[in-house]
Amino acid sequence: MTSINKLATAIAMMISLLSLSVYAQSPDPDLNHFSTHGISFEYPAGYSVTDESTAEAHRLILTRKGSSVQLTIVAMRRMVLPNEMPAALENFKEPIVKNVEITLGLINSPERTSIQSQLGSMEAQGVRLRSAGNANRNGEVIWLRWNSRLVALTFVRSEADEAVESRLWETVRSSLRVEAPVMGVTTEGVGSTEGAIVGGVLNGKALELPKPAYPPIARAAHASGTVEVQVVIDEEGYVIAAHAVSGHPLLQAASVAAAREAKFSPTRLAGEPVKVTGVIQYNFVSQ
Repeated sequence: MTSINKLATAIAMMISLLSLSVYAQSPDPDLNHFSTHGISFEYPAGYSVTDESTAEAHRLILTRKGSSVQLTIVAMRRMVLPNEMPAALENFKEPIVKNVEITLGLINSPERTSIQSQLGSMEAQGVRLRSAGNANRNGEVIWLRWNSRLVALTFVRSEADEAVESRLWETVRSSLRVEAPVMGVTTEGVGSTEGAIVGGVLNGKALELPKPAYPPIARAAHASGTVEVQVVIDEEGYVIAAHAVSGHPLLQAASVAAAREAKFSPTRLAGEPVKVTGVIQYNFVSQ
């Protein structure tokens, strides 16, 4: 296998690991914790989460057996720049609102009541909808731009379940956290990768790039060559994740440790700080 193929295989494995959804018990025994792709929240025990994400957006649906409730979280995968607003927001939220209207049986020019709601630590805009006829079902849709992503929540339930299911709505809204998408850094600059891990050597962009130690076991084995470490850099320029993708096995741990100590200038896109990813290379000479 060539070094390029090895790198591609390692990167694919890293993407798979990063994409895993995490279900865990919250510190509160009555709550569960869910996390995936920089989206996390808590929700009451007894509910289930279904992932119906697409290439364009994450779509997470919470339901409970025997209940009419359906809470849906939608978050765009890609970054939406300020100069793309408000057209991007309209194209994002309008199909979501219409889908809730259809669910409630509201077909012909339904009435929308404007609302404001708290979503995490952010203020969100939205609409409240009420079903036609005797169905007695209600729905809310709220939306905002959060850490460069467009995010929307929908909440549909019957009036009979209103009091019982309100805890789900309050818990998810208050605990929801949405991280900025990771951008790919190439040798030409910054380009949107919609969450993909891509190459691009970062050595020349580092403010601080400590040299890795030469491990005694590697010295004894006369290990040498280039080690490549895939890193994710946060909005402040610090390395928050590092993973060796190629190079001699005896040199990889030292390279990862050094990469975690590297420091970069914060990267901005359209004036906004973004997370970025790329590769740091370390060259070892046999001693």
